[in-house]
This record gives sequence, C-alpha cells and structure tokens, in this order.
Amino acid sequence: MKVAPSFNTYRSMDAACSTPQLVLLLCDGAIRYTREAAEHMHANRWSEKGTAIESALECIGELRKCLNLSENSEFVAQINQTYSFLATKLSIGNASRDISQLHQVADALTNIRAAWSELFDRLRQEGKLPSGEFAPMVPATHGTTVANHSAITR
Repeated sequence: MKVAPSFNTYRSMDAACSTPQLVLLLCDGAIRYTREAAEHMHANRWSEKGTAIESALECIGELRKCLNLSENSEFVAQINQTYSFLATKLSIGNASRDISQLHQVADALTNIRAAWSELFDRLRQEGKLPSGEFAPMVPATHGTTVANHSAITR
C-alpha cells in the first residue's frame, strides 16, 4: 500500500484536534516530560518521576486520539503503532528504572516532531494549510511575541 500524499496525510487526522500547533505542542510536551522523568529517575526523585511519566503518557495518548483511525491508511496505522510502542517502552523504562529507555523514547519523539513540522511546512508551501492556522510566533521588538504572517511562504 502506498503512503498517502502529504495533504491526505494531514487530512487523515481528526478535524477536532488536528491543528498543527496542537500536534507539535503535544510532541513537545511528551518530549519534555520524558526528559524530566529521566532526570528525576537519575536523581532518585521517584514521585516526580512518576508524575512526569504520567504526563508524557497523557501527551502520547492525546497524539493517538488525534488520529482518524477510520481513515484506514497505512500512515495512520503506522503512526498509531509507533505511538503505542513508545508508550509501552516508556512504561517498561519506568517500571524497570531504565533511563536509557526514556532517552530512546525522547529521541524517537523528537524525530517524530521534526517529521510533523516538516509536513506542516510543506503543506503551507503547497497552499494546503491556511497561513492563519499555523502562524509562527516571533519575538517583537519590545519583548512580546506577535504572529508573523508574512514569514509564511505560499
């Protein structure tokens, strides 16, 4: 089975939670909490580690919920299996107190986030993702942030 073109890949995500910002924020959260869990594990802060693991698992779970499983595409099935695998690996690393497992999950999530970001950039360039839906935040001259709509290539 051929992987869907970029627009179909994006459209395969559920409309209710498929904004690029949400997907990237969930990836960022999962990465952050996984790394925090590894730091807490290293420092023997078991309660904090447990909280961070739980938060990372919640982010991964939300990423899975964003997938439209009724789409029946190879991409959706593969990314769903990948998210499931990472959640399992995170749980195993937690239970066995294996920091290397947590680092592997964080690295994989970082790669997945980069792939999503690249896909969203390509969709913007192809004009298939509205610029208002994914306006990058850039520093303003007075320390605040503003959406830079002109930075989006069409």
